Amino acid sequence: MDVQEMLEMMRDPLGAPFFPVVFQVLLVVTWVLHIHFVTGAIGSSTFSIFAFLHKDPSLLRLGRITARLTPNMVGLGIVTGIAPLLFVQTIYDPLWYASNTLAGFWSVTFIFVVMGGYSLAYLFYLKGSKDGRLLWSAVASLVLLCFAGWVMHVLHTVSIRPDQWMNWYAPGGVIDTRGIQFHAYDVPRLMFLLPLQAGLSFAATLMFVAWYLRQRTDADLAFLDWTASLGRRIGLIVAPLYGVFGLLWAFTEGPEFGLTAFIAAVAVGLSAGLFAFFWLQGKRPVLAGAKALGVWALALLVVAVTREVIRSVSLSRFNYSVATYPYIIDWGSVLMFGVTSVVGVSVVTYLIMVIYQSGQSADGTVSAKAEGFGRVATAMLGAWFGFFVLVGLFSSLFLR
Repeated sequence: MDVQEMLEMMRDPLGAPFFPVVFQVLLVVTWVLHIHFVTGAIGSSTFSIFAFLHKDPSLLRLGRITARLTPNMVGLGIVTGIAPLLFVQTIYDPLWYASNTLAGFWSVTFIFVVMGGYSLAYLFYLKGSKDGRLLWSAVASLVLLCFAGWVMHVLHTVSIRPDQWMNWYAPGGVIDTRGIQFHAYDVPRLMFLLPLQAGLSFAATLMFVAWYLRQRTDADLAFLDWTASLGRRIGLIVAPLYGVFGLLWAFTEGPEFGLTAFIAAVAVGLSAGLFAFFWLQGKRPVLAGAKALGVWALALLVVAVTREVIRSVSLSRFNYSVATYPYIIDWGSVLMFGVTSVVGVSVVTYLIMVIYQSGQSADGTVSAKAEGFGRVATAMLGAWFGFFVLVGLFSSLFLR
């Protein structure tokens, strides 16, 4: 059996429930949200530790804010990570399950690592960020979150090399079921996608937060101007490093898939573009906060597309393509997905409205329209939850 036959046999025999290319597009788009929150959490956690170690008044003030931001970012990273994971499992199921088998110990441990990282980040914010106690919990949280990133990096890197799976599963003809080996990794790629993107995510977030809070009537304008300027300086420092490690990624992993020039062009283009953007905000960076977040989202979209191109090219060697993935349109599944998406987006939209409007007023009030929309969104969520409970009861009692 060759690799192509193996991949075809490992596909879901029922196929995808809708056009596979649609899932591929959704995978790219939802990964952008996920990676922003994940890297933002790592960036804010790193800054909090730095601030509490240096004890400068301005750094400490911002460090307390970022200590609160970290668990929120981690939570959002977990929630938004569900969508791209489900899309990967739908159209890349042979890759995902094979890589999780080859690194089974770490894929299971990953869940507890993330739980520990989130819990410790929340512990530091809740019990230590006010007076700087329990700094060890922030450090431990950062270590666990970075390790979780390493595990996901290894799983992805293993997944796009199906020609090596049998060698890793049975080295020398002896089956290894322990799942403890890190079979494939690329450090420049990891540096590009995790710590350096964390710096850029954090820089864009600082500028956005400063712009957002500046609209309050009781805003400390001097502190917010300083915060935005700090975000700009971080962006100016990290953007060139982003390009350097992008080039290293191109020259380490690129030759294997014939994509050296492509990855290098993307890395240099993103680095130059981001550096130019931060440079041009020199006069009033606090006014460019919304723009900074938009530019960064666009940059992450380019990275997401690049990742998908690499995965597609790596699998094309074995005639595996999402475009040819078998599918049978299941309108019931499509309807469930569509309604769930509408309900979820409505609830998230309401939360965004509350956060935005309450942040604009000193007493935290929101408009009557927002409250009305919230009641509708909450009712939709309750009805949808009740529907799922009824479906579960009906299936358990009558569909045996």
